[in-house]
Formats: sequence, structure tokens, C-alpha cells
Amino acid sequence: MTIFIREFTERDIEELTSLMKKLCRINGQEFEEERWRTSLETQMSQDTNSEVIVAFDKNDNQVMGMANCAVKTSDKGFRFGYVSNLIVKEEKRRSGIGEKIIHHIIDFFKRNHIDSIRVALKPNLNKAAQKLFMKVGFEEIYHIFELKI
Repeated sequence: MTIFIREFTERDIEELTSLMKKLCRINGQEFEEERWRTSLETQMSQDTNSEVIVAFDKNDNQVMGMANCAVKTSDKGFRFGYVSNLIVKEEKRRSGIGEKIIHHIIDFFKRNHIDSIRVALKPNLNKAAQKLFMKVGFEEIYHIFELKI
């Protein structure tokens, strides 16, 4: 397996859509395919502050994983990087693909002069992701509580 990390292209949309469906199912969220595709198309054509990163296997021409990264601005004007939707195909997990994606994202933010990167994880669902982010140097800084009404 020869993994190449790159920004997604239009030919990846079907595989990325399949991965997002799985990620939503894992997180107990509804997946709105039309909204997802529209968002990807908009990002491809307009958004220079974000990327969808894919891990691509050169040997069999398949997407192995993905993540979104975006430059955000807080209400106080602080710019930070934000990572979301990290997922690796189930049969390819624990092979270093997620870590390669994260390192690529860190480099993206460095090129954009970002000094801080954030990620929000659901603690009861993302133990493996939490271990991965901590392995590359992320630290837990606060908890978020939610009341559904």
C-alpha cells in the first residue's frame, strides 16, 4: 500500500460521500447527501481557507480516508485551524493513515500562518481519534456540555 495525501478532486466525490455517510452513522447524525455535495462543490470553486484532505492508495486508486481542515476566526479576531470529519476506512485503520492525514493538515495550517489547531471530539464515540490526536501533540483544553431539548 502506497499512500499519497492530497487535496480532494472531483473524481473523489463518490468515495468521500460514502465515507461521510459512514461517519454520520457512527456519530448518530443524519446525512444530507445533497447538502454535502453542494458544500464540496462550493469549497472546490471558492473557499481558499479550507481543504478536504484525502489519503489515496496509489496502488489500487482508492481513497483510504479523509478529513476537513479550515481556517476559522473567533469572535475576538483570533485565527485558528479547525479539523473535522476525520475518518479512515474501517479495514485500513491502525495503519498510520490517520496520522499522515493529520500531519498534512498541520503543514497546511503552518503554510497559512496558523499557530493553533482545534478539533472537537465526542468523548464516548472517538476514543481512537482522541488517542491519535494526543499522539501528535494535541492537548485537551476544555469540555463542552450540551442539553438537548
